[in-house]
Amino acid sequence: MSRSDSGSPFTCARAVMIVCVLLPGAGAARAEVGLTNVTVAPRDAQTATVRFDISWANSWRHEANHDAAWVFFKVRTDDKADWRHVRLAADKVLNPTGYGQAKGGTPLDFIVPDGDDAFLGMFVRRADYGVGKVVATKVTAAWDFTANKGITKDTKLSVRAFGIEMVFVPEGPFYLGSGGAEAKGFYRYTDGSQSTQPYRVTGPGKIPIGTRDGCLWARDGGMDKDGGEIPASFPNGYAAFYFMKAQILPAQYDAFLGMLDEAQVKKRWHPDAATRSGEGPNYAYKTHGGRNPMISWADGAAFTAWAGLRPMTELEWEKAIRGPRQPRSEEVGPSYWGANAAHDWWNSLLHDNVADVRAVTAGTLAGRRFRGTHGDGTPVFPADWPQEDAVGAGLRSVGIGSMAATRLSDRRHAEGVYPDMKPRSRFRAVRTAPMVKSKDSGAGSH
Repeated sequence: MSRSDSGSPFTCARAVMIVCVLLPGAGAARAEVGLTNVTVAPRDAQTATVRFDISWANSWRHEANHDAAWVFFKVRTDDKADWRHVRLAADKVLNPTGYGQAKGGTPLDFIVPDGDDAFLGMFVRRADYGVGKVVATKVTAAWDFTANKGITKDTKLSVRAFGIEMVFVPEGPFYLGSGGAEAKGFYRYTDGSQSTQPYRVTGPGKIPIGTRDGCLWARDGGMDKDGGEIPASFPNGYAAFYFMKAQILPAQYDAFLGMLDEAQVKKRWHPDAATRSGEGPNYAYKTHGGRNPMISWADGAAFTAWAGLRPMTELEWEKAIRGPRQPRSEEVGPSYWGANAAHDWWNSLLHDNVADVRAVTAGTLAGRRFRGTHGDGTPVFPADWPQEDAVGAGLRSVGIGSMAATRLSDRRHAEGVYPDMKPRSRFRAVRTAPMVKSKDSGAGSH
């Protein structure tokens, strides 16, 4: 038998082998993925089936791109044990064996990333073109429980499921810089007679930087090394990726805090921003007033690593907003791909006075060391990420202090080091899209 309740915007569901108990939701909000009726049952000697219902609104899939839910799981063996990340089992990337759903709901595809930092979650998307609400029941995923030490098919345990709405940005060329004179904006260097021509990223691989014809450069000292390069390992935006449809939301960060041990949570919980109730180690957290969480670079990066995602680079940010469009001087506006579909991104910048994203910069050597490694499901940063001191990370689309800084190609804060918690700076995580062969560019990386 099972009992369920509505999920939060960052849905966290609790299940026990055979018997399911769902955590109460944290209230309605933006970018909600509903995960309910979560159960877990043995499948064979090495794997278990996780079953749940899923829903979210404002979904789409068409020829250009699609949205999706990034779904992942945490497990513990008793109410005093630490939570651990679940590793999935999959025999292929697209619709692996053991992944499916009951008839009658929205047909879904299941994409399980493979590779060195693989099997930490799955993307759930529409299988067909369409728009509207996604509703599907008895969705199944396969868990490799042998990856979690001490767990067998007979172990009594708790599992929680989490979902984050994401937007797919397909592989392809795009422009950096708008053709305008935004502070520290990127441009294509020619002969020194101009500093506004947009630079077109045409493929994967390294990007030469400096004052040589055809190189990427930036005005006003916006790059730190003439004659260097952005390495091929740095995510330059050409490859396909998924990015969060909205910034980290209050209920998402609250749920994250509730999964940490006491030593971890001391670094990530700010009592002036959120209250704590209950008894340890099962505390519950609530952001004051339902406002966006006040988090530092390190807080956002820890959440990102814990979710199996990674930070976005500033090159990916320009592609995520501009898309493949021809750039326009001084441009501002919402994402070409449909991020923040439920609320107005531009108005958020104007009226809430926020910085939309903390991004890894391409303007400094420290930032260019980033290789795009995904988090491993713990709040520990991979070695190639900017660390707690935020060196190598900056801010983009900043509505703090100057409306001019909200412009897409404005980089005045891109190289700055901002380690501290700021009331209005936000964080979006991404994940590199796995290789998926399908009928259209909305299917995945090719």
